Amino acid sequence: MKNNPLIIDLRHCLPWHKRYASNTSTAMMWAVWLLLWRPLLIVMGVLSLQKNHVFHQLFSAFGLGIEHGVSALLACAVALLLWSNFVPAKTVKTTSAKNVSDYGQHFGLAVEEIEQGRQQKVTVVHHDEHGKIIHLE
Repeated sequence: MKNNPLIIDLRHCLPWHKRYASNTSTAMMWAVWLLLWRPLLIVMGVLSLQKNHVFHQLFSAFGLGIEHGVSALLACAVALLLWSNFVPAKTVKTTSAKNVSDYGQHFGLAVEEIEQGRQQKVTVVHHDEHGKIIHLE
């Protein structure tokens, strides 16, 4: 067993009746899934016996769809590879940390007033009608 497996498999730690219930329910779900495909398989069997050319056309169309899907997948992979190598990424510009004088210049307040507001437990901020800070208490 691997030291760091990707899939956690602890079925051997379960009691036997829980493992039995899990295995039985899994087998029943697979049986139901196969039974759901039964009508399609019957129709395909009847078509292959009566009209052989329709069956071959159906499988050739399916093969063509698979072929186009694989080619589209490869084209997308190549496009993403080229894009990641040749389109420059937008870099995030780091801004310098602001100091108290920068805040004072931006809001038009005295540095002492901002320092006093930072030291208080409760600070009242007064705004004008445009939302600009005009005074701190």
